[in-house]
Amino acid sequence: MKYLSTGEFAKLCRTRKDTLLFYDKEGLLKPRLVSENGYRRYSIGQFYEFDMIAMLKETGSSLKEIRTFMQEPDPAGLLTHLEEKKRLLHRERMRMAAREKMLEATIAFGHEALNARYDVLDLVKMPEERLELTPVSEEDQATEEGSIEIFAEFAEKFEKQGRPVPMPLGFLAEKEKISTRVYLADYFFCGASRESRRENLSIRPAGLYARLYHKGDTQSHADVYSRMVDDIERRGWVINGNMYGYDMASYIVSANPIEYVAKYCVPVCVTGTGA
Repeated sequence: MKYLSTGEFAKLCRTRKDTLLFYDKEGLLKPRLVSENGYRRYSIGQFYEFDMIAMLKETGSSLKEIRTFMQEPDPAGLLTHLEEKKRLLHRERMRMAAREKMLEATIAFGHEALNARYDVLDLVKMPEERLELTPVSEEDQATEEGSIEIFAEFAEKFEKQGRPVPMPLGFLAEKEKISTRVYLADYFFCGASRESRRENLSIRPAGLYARLYHKGDTQSHADVYSRMVDDIERRGWVINGNMYGYDMASYIVSANPIEYVAKYCVPVCVTGTGA
């Protein structure tokens, strides 16, 4: 049987000598022979043991798990272990995909906010959008602290699922409440996902929307919300759906912690020439 020095075996395995010394110390892969003067010798067949350790490392297995399988071979147990690692990898891949989607949306909202014309009412065609709704009461929104607490609870639900809150984020005011001009939400919303419950799903329909961007504190948003409804009515446009207020990645656009950016959109029917 051919034996290799530590350096030769490291070269065969495409690794480093100190990695082999670490595996020896941890009881994962010990040299087949150790001479009286301390020289280590590995058999060429131990390449397969090294390859198994490398494979288990790639699955995210702990040193303890690897040591167990190396010292106590258990084919059925190993297969069960690998199947569980595959399930974990799938969940991690889904979490990473959700994070990537969240980043893409945040970047897009940031660019949109930086290039927006603020406090200008215009008309825009918007595609259909699937949203997940969470009802909120008037009492919950009595103070800014209360609104933040609601959103924190909202975000915690997704945190427990190991994923970020799906973008976009915002609030919905029902059509019947818009004419009161009271700046209150009936629902908070986020983007719908496969995990969204059917009873929480809502479709923001495609169509023509009145749109307005605003940057300011809470009171200024309440004021501009009322003025937006006034302006829509003055132009002779007819509101025919819910109002949607989108958070526009305020922490990117504004360095002021009490100033935030929102986009307000409401479907309208334009029957006159007031536009």
